[in-house]
Amino acid sequence: MILNRATLPLNKTEIFSEDVDFSSQTFDENHVKRIEKCSVKVDATEYGDVLRVQLSGEAEVVASCSYTLEDVPMKVKFHEDLYFSSEQDNSQDCYFEPSVNVNLDPYILSLILAEVPHNVTKSGAKLPESGNGYRVLSEEQYLEEKKNKKNSAFAILDTIEFDDEDK
Repeated sequence: MILNRATLPLNKTEIFSEDVDFSSQTFDENHVKRIEKCSVKVDATEYGDVLRVQLSGEAEVVASCSYTLEDVPMKVKFHEDLYFSSEQDNSQDCYFEPSVNVNLDPYILSLILAEVPHNVTKSGAKLPESGNGYRVLSEEQYLEEKKNKKNSAFAILDTIEFDDEDK
């Protein structure tokens, strides 16, 4: 979704609604696999030096189950106020956008990804148990093993005997 700042009237809110297509976007297969559908409503107000954009929308996302890596469909909603300026020295709350055209797609995508939890579990999925070539440990078990494990690269130092003078 691209907004042309030159076509927006000053100090008047314009409302846009659009479906955004993220089908060509590449995702990390361990978090979000794809975005099936995304509908966005934009309230844009041009103040001359600052563009205020209120984004709200809904997306249908397919994420990966943390236990089974199977597809988990979910709906996410997002809402955010963004400010754009064509001047670099504007406040820290504004994104610098030197062009008259503002592409909102990266901002929309980041809002969607922020709403999807990193540990998604499919309904009924269970944590895998230990198997051939791997073990599943609780955090406590892992920390205990890490504390008791010696570094094999330095194991030879344990066999060296010192005289009382060397200590």
